[in-house]
Amino acid sequence: MMKKTRSLIIQKYGGSSLATTDHIRRVARHITERKAAGCDLVVVVSAMGSTTDGLVKLAHELNPNPEPREMDMLLSCGEQISIAAVALAINSIGRYQAISLTGAQVGIFTDSHHGSARILEIYGERIRSALAENKIVIVAGFQGVSLDNEITTLGRGGSDTTAVALAAALKADDCEIMSDIDGIYTADPKKVHSARRIDKIHYDLALEMAAAGAKMLHKTSIEFAKRHKINLSLGSSLSGHIGTTVSGESLGKGCITAITVDEDVAIIRFALNQTDALQLPALFSQNRIHLKLWQSVHGLGMAGVARGDSNYATRFIRNKTTDISIEHDWALLSLIGDGIGVGSTIAQQFFDVMRDLNIDYKAVMTGDLFLKVLCPLSRVKVALEGVHRKFIDLDTLT
Repeated sequence: MMKKTRSLIIQKYGGSSLATTDHIRRVARHITERKAAGCDLVVVVSAMGSTTDGLVKLAHELNPNPEPREMDMLLSCGEQISIAAVALAINSIGRYQAISLTGAQVGIFTDSHHGSARILEIYGERIRSALAENKIVIVAGFQGVSLDNEITTLGRGGSDTTAVALAAALKADDCEIMSDIDGIYTADPKKVHSARRIDKIHYDLALEMAAAGAKMLHKTSIEFAKRHKINLSLGSSLSGHIGTTVSGESLGKGCITAITVDEDVAIIRFALNQTDALQLPALFSQNRIHLKLWQSVHGLGMAGVARGDSNYATRFIRNKTTDISIEHDWALLSLIGDGIGVGSTIAQQFFDVMRDLNIDYKAVMTGDLFLKVLCPLSRVKVALEGVHRKFIDLDTLT
């Protein structure tokens, strides 16, 4: 095993940070400067800009029902372009030598579930050898290879998961997720202009934010980081500066951390006896359909899933009942914090705000770290701004 003489940093850059040649050159300069600070560096990259969307469109133009294996072969090409481009840009600077590696070359082994594979093991010997030669290693995110030697992709947020998994496998000192937003905010700064950056956040709260629709990190990557006690740092690919740190540090109870909105929601309503209805969550789990909302009372049920999963989820329900409908005019509004569930003072104030705003929400879900409601999509912006103003802007709960 390579003897560690310098700190080891894993960095990840998303597709928007690599959208053009100018973007790539800027990222290459940041990487070179980070390396010059005296650390070993492994950089995980996503496909450039909207490359993945373009490849998905190409596949469906050629085949309306593309096979999952062939989709993974096609989609994995995007990251392969990125790793070579970033390595070329770094090498052109001339200060350090970079080497690009695919997931298979690194030895990122996954299960065989095409499109949403899970990482089983990372060998990483080629990375260790390259680091011993003082090279910067550029790794393709979002992809791996199954135990039967098939190319696989990791699904949404796969590059974040690759970065955190590498940090765990290589025992890195830190994992830095760099994007066009310089950290985690109290709300989406594109939707709420008064949103504040959060300097520090606990894994569990970040996990709840990701599950509630926040885009800064993917749920699986945070779970990986928490399990392996890896500090996550979120920073700007424009400036190279770190804005938010995610760790196991407790930050106190009884306060709001953030308000999130998830508009990627399809509500499936159905009529089904309770015994059969209660089998559906298990079926969804077995088939990796994330259940965002669930209610089943007196023969009437409601399941909330991502819009892209709605047709797939509906198949399982139709096997049990034909009394079914799908609605796309809802969103989930979530408060994230410690000790804010139903019964708390914050929950009472939240419901008061929703009443004052005349928001006709239809379902409530609660836990110690979250409180969420099903809100009409047409009113969710009003709800988001009003709730943020009450709990964040006015600092009523300090």
